[in-house]
Amino acid sequence: SPGGLRRGLVMLVCLLSFGCSDPGGSVPERVVLVTIDTLRADHVGCYGARGAHTTTLDTLAAQGVRFETAISQAPLTLPSHTSLMTGLDPPRHGVRHNSIYRLGGGISTLAEHMRQRGFATAAFVGALVLDRRFGLDRGFDVYDDHMERRSSQLSGYAERPANRVIDAVLAWLDTAPEHFFLWVHLYDPHVEHQPPPGFAAAFASQPYKGEIAFADEQTGRMLEAIRRRFGP
Repeated sequence: SPGGLRRGLVMLVCLLSFGCSDPGGSVPERVVLVTIDTLRADHVGCYGARGAHTTTLDTLAAQGVRFETAISQAPLTLPSHTSLMTGLDPPRHGVRHNSIYRLGGGISTLAEHMRQRGFATAAFVGALVLDRRFGLDRGFDVYDDHMERRSSQLSGYAERPANRVIDAVLAWLDTAPEHFFLWVHLYDPHVEHQPPPGFAAAFASQPYKGEIAFADEQTGRMLEAIRRRFGP
């Protein structure tokens, strides 16, 4: 049913802490937030999907904490991310739809709190739906919303593939300080489903799965770069 499908659509959030020697009380040196747009739980291995190609996400779930039930506050990218960044539901933060509303200046954001606590802050987003003009750039020292692809006929938003998002992240990491909060948003599983060469061939009859596998691989690429530079 449409209602059942809506409940099955999730935005997977991986909140990772690096450089924390005492998980019981120390403040982590680095916090990385990864959001993957329109990723269905029933296509992720750690949620029971058979034959899933989500090695990175499954490893994170095995090594950390996995919530069995996580429900987005809205089935739309901008309102749900605004809730994530403010801790408020759409009626309270006022962003009720994509492209129409902007977060008001009187509401504080996670990035603002992190910066006040001495973290460098950076965000790299994969679609124009999260463009800085909608207000989520507040609190970020760097907010990279440069898009490469034109708007698709189905989604209506310009986007850039996961590898380009991660390329930008890695360039920033080259000179990033030890203490940072990083948000990375990947849009690939959203329509239109056009995985890159290699993934397109491997998932010729299931391009949605190909987009998920590609996003998972690129997430792993980023995490490996962080570990390589800063350690576990």
